[in-house]
Amino acid sequence: MTQNYRLDNIGLINRDKKISFKFNGVTYFGYEGDTLASALLANGVHLIGRSFKYHRPRGFFGAGVDEPYAIVQLCRNNETEPNVKTTEQELFEGLEATSVNCWPSVNFDIGAINNFLKIFLPAGFYYKTFMWPKSFWYKVYEPFIRKAAGLGVASIKHDKERYEHKYEYCDLLIAGSGPSGLASAYAAAKNGARVILAEDKPRFGGTLLTSEVNIGNQTGKEWVENIISELKEMSNVTVKNRSQVFGYYDHNMLVMSERLSDHLPKTKKYNPKQRLWYIRAKEVLISSGSIERPLVFGNNDTPGVMLSSAAKEYLKVYGVLVGKKPLIFTNNDSGYETAIEFKKNGVDPIILDTRKEPKSEIIDEAKKLDIQIKFSYVVVAAKGYKKVKSAEVAKISDDKNELGTLENIKCDCICVSGFWTPTIHLASQSGNKTTFNKDIDAFVPGLSKQNETTLGAANGTFTLDETLKSSFNSGYELSKKITNNDHKTSSPTVMEKKSTTHDKFWCVPLPKGKTYKRFLDFQNDVAVSDVEIALKEGYRSIEHVKRYTTLGMATDQGKTSNLNGLQLVSNIENKIVPEVGHTTFRPPYTPVTIGAIVGREIGKHSKPTRKSPMHSWHEKNNAVFVDAGVWLRPRYYKIGEETLFEGSKREAKNVRTNVGVCDVTTLGKIDIKGPDAAELLNRVYTNAWLKLPVGKARYGVMLREDGIVMDDGTTTRISENHYHMTTTTAQAANVLSHIEYYLQLVWPELNVNVVSTTEQWAGAAIAGPKSRDLLQKLFPNIDASNEGLPFMGYKEADLFGVHARIFRISFSGELAYEVNVGSDNGNFMWEKIMEIGQEFNIQPYGTEALSTLRIEMGHIAGSELDGRTIPYDNSLEGLVSKKKDFIGKRSLDREAFVAEDRQKVVGVIPVDKKTSIPEGSHLVKDAMAPIPNPKLGYISASCWSVENDNPFSLAILKDGKNMIGQKLFAMSPLKNKTIPVEIVSSHYVDPKGERVRS
Repeated sequence: MTQNYRLDNIGLINRDKKISFKFNGVTYFGYEGDTLASALLANGVHLIGRSFKYHRPRGFFGAGVDEPYAIVQLCRNNETEPNVKTTEQELFEGLEATSVNCWPSVNFDIGAINNFLKIFLPAGFYYKTFMWPKSFWYKVYEPFIRKAAGLGVASIKHDKERYEHKYEYCDLLIAGSGPSGLASAYAAAKNGARVILAEDKPRFGGTLLTSEVNIGNQTGKEWVENIISELKEMSNVTVKNRSQVFGYYDHNMLVMSERLSDHLPKTKKYNPKQRLWYIRAKEVLISSGSIERPLVFGNNDTPGVMLSSAAKEYLKVYGVLVGKKPLIFTNNDSGYETAIEFKKNGVDPIILDTRKEPKSEIIDEAKKLDIQIKFSYVVVAAKGYKKVKSAEVAKISDDKNELGTLENIKCDCICVSGFWTPTIHLASQSGNKTTFNKDIDAFVPGLSKQNETTLGAANGTFTLDETLKSSFNSGYELSKKITNNDHKTSSPTVMEKKSTTHDKFWCVPLPKGKTYKRFLDFQNDVAVSDVEIALKEGYRSIEHVKRYTTLGMATDQGKTSNLNGLQLVSNIENKIVPEVGHTTFRPPYTPVTIGAIVGREIGKHSKPTRKSPMHSWHEKNNAVFVDAGVWLRPRYYKIGEETLFEGSKREAKNVRTNVGVCDVTTLGKIDIKGPDAAELLNRVYTNAWLKLPVGKARYGVMLREDGIVMDDGTTTRISENHYHMTTTTAQAANVLSHIEYYLQLVWPELNVNVVSTTEQWAGAAIAGPKSRDLLQKLFPNIDASNEGLPFMGYKEADLFGVHARIFRISFSGELAYEVNVGSDNGNFMWEKIMEIGQEFNIQPYGTEALSTLRIEMGHIAGSELDGRTIPYDNSLEGLVSKKKDFIGKRSLDREAFVAEDRQKVVGVIPVDKKTSIPEGSHLVKDAMAPIPNPKLGYISASCWSVENDNPFSLAILKDGKNMIGQKLFAMSPLKNKTIPVEIVSSHYVDPKGERVRS
């Protein structure tokens, strides 16, 4: 298609390189240097998508990060990305984009019926509907809401792109490369400071690329090019474009997203698509500029209505006309600059100015160019559905409350300018206490909390001469403070047109008998009437109004809507804007991809993979591994064509009949030393520890402050003031942090030191009826009898010249021992156990068999200690001391925790004793009950009992202690299974625990 709205000989694009792209399946052409937005506008395309709630047509409104609704689904290199701003996405060969939030197409959208039902869909309607009939929620309401939620479609494929993180330090970080950013960067760099200059767009210069100014006898564009060229040559300066500083955190740490390859058809080999920078800066200079404020009138969301500054940028940077019959609606002089640019390029605009006979150099120039100007006039409503076709205008009274006779003006675009809003987001994120500036009717940075300085338009300074002077000076002063150098750069002379004051008016009143929607938030369809409803409903806080109406909660975070919303609330409430306040500015300032945030820490790279000292032996013996926290553990040892079920069943049966060995190196180990070690244990565990004898181990349970079980394990007293604690594999790091926290902040008086020794000891669990015989052969010099090494006993011994620790503890429920040696000797220990154990038919067993053994015995583990259970739930109430205090004790007295029908761990078997019960299944009384079927409990762990040769499960069940013998149903929606089951004791094998003590 031809680019009918592209001008010749104007703009900064490369017309020598033509680029083809597709939008909604239609092929168009643009040029290198275009954005998707500018290329579509050049081709006369204005309809881009549909709004979130009412599915009204949406076009372009801004030209950068201020764009509220021109977002698309982007396809690049066979990968899709949702909610990409067309105004930020640079054009590349083969780009494909589609509209979002519409079906079956953007031209004919079934969802547009919402626009005709808008009287039933006001602000907050979702709080008052979908409540009845109750049965509709699961079958009708929830599926509908889930389908309607969101705009674009997130890809479910693995992202093949590469993302990186970079950590950097500098003296000055400067966010933004407009006049204030360039001036301060240049002055600081010349004075020897290490500077990072970050610019979101591909081109440096900001408003200097579109303004008719003269700086030191150069145009704004020429001055920018010379400054950037010099900065790039300096070794102490890092200059970055396509880089958005989006978050300001404590200690002057800022985060920046650099888009390295988004503008390319395909990321170059070994290069990242995006890079996330973590920057520590001694000083931060915020030169993020300002965003033009819209004017509010009827149907102001119609495609073709856009910001005046955006229309000027499309014209001067991209050589694109946003319309050929433009109507400029303004309350300040900025709109005149756009009108003048239209006129210079052969287009006759009409200006509607809300002010009464203002006077300035810019207005005089517009009059000399014979541009038609209507003072004290407003746009009442835009006419047209998918594109502006005309505008209803009227003269407005001096008090701005009364409209004159409506007139219709033919136009194909309406460019609005309601003055400027400083971009204070980063300053506010830093902790800066913003203040309201009555002269510009906007918030500006106030008292700084960190080392940040805001300059230029972001600080409410809108003249170029003042901006450059203050910015050159700030760059010099801050760099002098850091470097102690005294090389000052003088500010150049500036020639610019002088402006007069703006009109304090932003919202056009409705004519009598008209019900036009006047929108504040264009993406979320928040209108003036919605804010009025919120206030009538009793919401007074601007934060509550925001949440009730969703004002400023769209993907643009209210960049063009927030201040008009504040102004409206202040007018209705008869308050001044500072009394209303503003909503909280939170990072990120612009959307950041999850890939960039995560970086390369994905999959196996998310954490270092830990392997036990015996890992190579496991590999050689056909171990199939499973991730256990950050460790790789053998799940089972495959023989021939065995399946997981067959292999684990064989291993578990051998433990029950002979002897098996399991690698338990991964269990967390914490060495505890000090005179107050026993007291520490007494406080962190629920049971008593002060009288534990040397050479004995004890099982303990650890709670969080809220009474929920955090972890369990055994701790052994090695000597008077020396203990060896074990934790579960997954919770090792958390338990150590937990103890360190209390020692450092809550109990600093305790004389105790703790250190992780998980990787210092290799461990092997020897379990089974023949384990004592094997142990005696391994350690012929010790007494391994029941009297010499009783249950929960501890000994140190010599394993063929290697120092070893022997613990008589069991997780399998069988007679068992755990042997620990230094990690360097772990493989030697394992091979000796296997060598000598052949006499007793030893087999190694993995985590699957270990799980089977512990489930049969009713031993709890991670699936029961899932962060939702208390000691009682796991039949551990006998370990809860009533005589001493411990972490979480008071929480155990909460009403829900002492309820008579409190949940408890139980055993579950299928009635047919054949059907395995899926883990996670819900336990219900009536399988045929209507949804939602009351859930009595859930299956926490399942296995095939090798002792009884039938399926067996553990479950957490309401009133479990009184449910033994009851018949229920286990329902698994994921597996689509309903299984009749019987509730039995959780101790399915050896309920008296005789084997471990044999």
